[in-house]
Amino acid sequence: MLDFCPRQYTVHLYSYFDEACVMSQSPSLNELLTQQPLWRAGRAPLNSARAGEAIDSGWPTLNEALHHGGWPRSGSCELLHSAVGIGELSLVLPALSALSQRQGIAWVSPPFLPYAPGLHQQGLILEQQFLLQAPPAQQLWCTEEALRSGAFAAVLSWSRDDLPHRQLRRLHLAARDGHCWHLHFRPGHCEQQASPAPLRLRLTAETAALGVTVLKQPGGHAGQSLSLPRPTALLHRQRPARQWPVSLPPRRRLALHSTAGQRAEKATSPARASV
Repeated sequence: MLDFCPRQYTVHLYSYFDEACVMSQSPSLNELLTQQPLWRAGRAPLNSARAGEAIDSGWPTLNEALHHGGWPRSGSCELLHSAVGIGELSLVLPALSALSQRQGIAWVSPPFLPYAPGLHQQGLILEQQFLLQAPPAQQLWCTEEALRSGAFAAVLSWSRDDLPHRQLRRLHLAARDGHCWHLHFRPGHCEQQASPAPLRLRLTAETAALGVTVLKQPGGHAGQSLSLPRPTALLHRQRPARQWPVSLPPRRRLALHSTAGQRAEKATSPARASV
C-alpha cells in the first residue's frame, strides 16, 4: 500500500481468464504460415499464390525476377537512380499504359514537363493524365492526398532529398488505403536509408540498356540483377549527328554546315582598317 502518489498511474489488471481469451483470438504461427501472408526463408517464393495481385510490367524478364510476377497493385515502389533521364520512365510506361485505359494517372511535380505526344505514342490515354504542380513545401501532402483519394490507379512522385522514415511510411500506408500504385523516384544515395517500401529497385544507365537491381522485394530474396534493352527508337535518336536520317547526305550536310559557319565568322569579325 502506498502512502502517497507523486504521479498519477493507470494500472491494468488481467486475470488468467482474460489472457486465455486473448491467446485464443490470436492466430498461431502455423496458421499464419499456412495462409501465406508471411514468407519464411528457405520456402518457395509467393509468386504462385499472389500472381493475380500483380500488374504486368511489360518486361518478361522483370516479371520473372519479381516474386509476385510484376508490379504491386498498391503500396510504394521506390526507384533509385543517380541521374535523371536514363530511361527510368520507359521502365514503367508499359504498365502505366495498361492502367490508364480504365483509371487516371497522377504526376506530382515531375522534374520535367511530361511530353504528351511521347506518352500517346507509348499507348497512354492523355485524358487520364493529371499533372499536379505543388510548391516544394506541399509536395508530400499533395502526394499523400492523391494516394489516399482512390481516384488514381498510379501516382508518380519525385523526391530530391532524404525523407524521414515516418513520412515514407505515411506515403506507403496512404497508397495501401487508396489501392494505388505509388511510383516514388528517389536519388541513388537514399539506397542506404531504411524504407518501409516493399519493393526497391536501383536503376543504372548502360550503353544500350537500363540496368535494374532488386534491392528489396516481398515474397522472397532480393539481389536479382537484369539488363533491359532500350527501345529501338530511342537508340535511333542517340546516334551521332553524322548518322541522323535526314534528307541530305552526310557529306552535303556537313559542307553546308561549314559554309554557314564561315559566313557567320566573317560577319562577326571586326573590320580591318586600311593604312
